[in-house]
Amino acid sequence: MFDAHCHIDRSIEPAKDVIQRAQDRGVKQMLVAGVDPEGWSAQNRLATDSVLMAWGLHPWAVAAQPDRVQTSLRTLENMLDCPPVPVVALGETGLDYGRRIDPNSRAHQSEAFRAQIRLAHNFQLPLILHIVSAHADALEILRSETLPPVAGMVHAFSGSAEIASQYIDLGFCISFCGTVVDPNRRKLRATAASIAPDRLLVETDSPDQTPITRRPAPNEPAFLIDVITALAEIRAEAATYVAKTTSDNANRLFCPNRHE
Repeated sequence: MFDAHCHIDRSIEPAKDVIQRAQDRGVKQMLVAGVDPEGWSAQNRLATDSVLMAWGLHPWAVAAQPDRVQTSLRTLENMLDCPPVPVVALGETGLDYGRRIDPNSRAHQSEAFRAQIRLAHNFQLPLILHIVSAHADALEILRSETLPPVAGMVHAFSGSAEIASQYIDLGFCISFCGTVVDPNRRKLRATAASIAPDRLLVETDSPDQTPITRRPAPNEPAFLIDVITALAEIRAEAATYVAKTTSDNANRLFCPNRHE
């Protein structure tokens, strides 16, 4: 299994223990997504052949400190130009128009998003998108910019099948997390059933978004099996098939040379 998006650098327990439990339960690879310069430094210490790195400036970080955006983007570009550890993607980046985010930050978010799309294109890295209540604007921006050769993924997707198809048309994969385990999320589960096998990814987004089957524990990559089991039920496919397909897709996206 391949956890396509997690934040084990923010785990309550030591990351080495979290990684070991995941590996013991069949999660052979995981991608740690970046959110801000401080986080990039912390997560880099965890990099191995099976714990992969992505760096990005999260829209929450943009909204919280708009005066630091340009400095952070320069730091990101310098890291990409001379990476301290191997990097396989750029993100997470995107737009967040959720209720917790100051609406006045939207122009800054858009600016940072466009800048990171351009960096992803220049360095030929797939994008990891965080989009909340902003799909129309995000899609408009993506269509107006030159995307990297392999577009990337929309992480923790929660939109409709129609919205998912628009990202897929741009070359993105669609990733589902623990929210899909909830049987009451009927629209989300219907979307998950509609995604073509070669565009499907799974993730935990740990330590956030714990599946209802594991609450109140903090989430961790070892719980990825719950997402896979739920998707197998939703899609009427074997769990082993979902696990292999999503792992192959993630390897093709993030490790194309290794995949070959």
